[in-house]
Amino acid sequence: MTDEPRRHRFFLIALALAILGTVPFLFVGRTPTLVLGLPLWLWSSIVFTIALSIVTAWGFIRYWKDEDFD
Repeated sequence: MTDEPRRHRFFLIALALAILGTVPFLFVGRTPTLVLGLPLWLWSSIVFTIALSIVTAWGFIRYWKDEDFD
């Protein structure tokens, strides 16, 4: 039997939160704050994109067990 990341709720919740974090909807309608010359919403999006890639890689490494070798 194979074990897949989609069968683990914690992984799916972490993945959903990382995906939601990549969308800068909290910054809509606000005056842009610059950090090192870039808007804060861009930094936020970059950080959550990196977090999304880390969570995805962690889920695949930790939860993807496949005994079938093709």
